[in-house]
Amino acid sequence: MKRLFFGLEPTHETRQQGEKILQALVGTESQPVPAANLHVTLVFLGLLDAVKEAALLEAAGAVAATHFTIHFNQLSYWQKPEVLCLTASDPVAELLALVGQLVSCAEKWAVPLDGRPYQAHVTLARKAKQPIELAFEPIVWQADAFCLFESCSTANGVVYRVLKRWDF
Repeated sequence: MKRLFFGLEPTHETRQQGEKILQALVGTESQPVPAANLHVTLVFLGLLDAVKEAALLEAAGAVAATHFTIHFNQLSYWQKPEVLCLTASDPVAELLALVGQLVSCAEKWAVPLDGRPYQAHVTLARKAKQPIELAFEPIVWQADAFCLFESCSTANGVVYRVLKRWDF
């Protein structure tokens, strides 16, 4: 069984922008995520066996999407999961269409989903005890592909590994 999710990878430039924000979080009451783990989750799939993974790989190949841009311009604090994250004030229609198609793929193969409304975000820190004020340049996230990621636990923490990438 693998812990899987569909998501967006940052470009090199986007990752560098994220690193600047992560550096500003050092010393706050939170645990900044490693810069290598920056991503946008599209659909969290959870633990899946090889049969469902193969089915989703095939189904995702039929997803039709177009290039889009997300402007992450807000720093949000989510109290219950104790997370600091970047969010976007404006929804992106192409992003929501992509998420909808991926949700349909998962539902077709009876993958249980949490059912919460989708909110594009980039997790910056976990175990955050309170919101913080931080001035930052908005991150302009260019999306021209989506990926199937595996969340792998290691001795040094979680690592996100790309299993497959679909360009659009």
